[in-house]
Amino acid sequence: MGTFYCAICRQTTFTGKRHIFGKNHQSRLRVVLLKFVEKVKEARRTLKKPQVEKFDCTQHKQTFWCYCCELDIENNVTDGNMAVLHGGLLEHMATPEHRKNTHKFWWENKADPKLRDKVIITEEETERFKAEVAKALESYVEKEDEYIKQQADLLRAQEKHRQEVLQSLLEVCFPRMQWHVMQSRSRSMDPMAPTCLQRILSALSLCLKDQSSRWGAASSTPWLKCPVLQQDKA
Repeated sequence: MGTFYCAICRQTTFTGKRHIFGKNHQSRLRVVLLKFVEKVKEARRTLKKPQVEKFDCTQHKQTFWCYCCELDIENNVTDGNMAVLHGGLLEHMATPEHRKNTHKFWWENKADPKLRDKVIITEEETERFKAEVAKALESYVEKEDEYIKQQADLLRAQEKHRQEVLQSLLEVCFPRMQWHVMQSRSRSMDPMAPTCLQRILSALSLCLKDQSSRWGAASSTPWLKCPVLQQDKA
C-alpha cells in the first residue's frame, strides 16, 4: 500500500489511497469544500455588479488558497491606485488550468459531484464580468475626478476667504500702517525722491550749523565786555 500524504488532512498515512475513503478524510473534505464554495459564492455576487474601491494595502492585499490547484491566489485585482474586489479569484476560477485541476481534485478525493461546478467560472460569465468591470472602472474614475474638482473649488474658496479677512484686518485695525506702507511704496517708485540716508544727513547738517552758531554767540559775548578790549576799541 505504501505511504500517502493527504493535503486535505495534512498528514501522512500508511494505508495508501484507501485513506480518501475513510470517515475522517471525508468529514474533513466536506468542511474544506463548504468553505471553498462559500468563498467562491461570495465572489460570484460581484459578477453582475463589480465593486471598485480605492486601493488599501491593509485590505486589498488578501490571498486565497485554491485547494484544486494548490496555489495562493490574489483575491483582488489592483494597479496600486484602485482595486476590483474578488477580481483575482474570479479570473483564476475561469482559467483552463483551474478547470482541469478541479476535475482531477474531485476524482482523487471522491468529492461530491454536485459541488464541483460551483467552483468553476464559465467563459460566458467571464465575458460579462469584464464588460461590467469596464463600466464600473469608468464610473469610479468619473466620481474621483468630480471629487478632486470639488476639493479644488473648496481650497480656492478657503484661500479667497482668508485673503478677504486679511484685507479687512489691514483696513480696520492697521490704517496708519497701511498708509505708511503706501507712502513708502510711492516714494520708492519716485526717482526724484531723496533716499532715507540723504534725508538723515541733511537734517544732521542743519543741526550742526545751528549748534555752531549758538556756541559762537555765547563765547564772543564775554570778550566784548572785557575793559581792555573796550579801551582798545575807544
